[in-house]
Amino acid sequence: MSIRLATAAGFLMGIIVAAQAANTISVGQKGLMLTQSSATLVKGDRIIFTNEDDVIHNIHIFGPGDDDSIDLGLQKPGALLIHKFDKAGAYRVRCNIHPSVKMAVTVK
Repeated sequence: MSIRLATAAGFLMGIIVAAQAANTISVGQKGLMLTQSSATLVKGDRIIFTNEDDVIHNIHIFGPGDDDSIDLGLQKPGALLIHKFDKAGAYRVRCNIHPSVKMAVTVK
């Protein structure tokens, strides 16, 4: 292997190691509640919402700004919804159908 190639490979490995991989956490909807009441994430992390109930849910995410609102839509039993949190701040997550299905998310 040439010195240039070895240097380039070492440089790229350093970049790959230095880059922080995004985390994914799973939150279930069970018994008309979310399995976590809160979560702290880093920008780029994801939450997978899994409907473990036998009723339709709806995940709606509010924040961190006044105009920031994302409705992930209706979620049938057994279905997954995934959301990536790209902006730091405080979020509220709730089901538009069942008020007891809610959680707070902080993104750093």
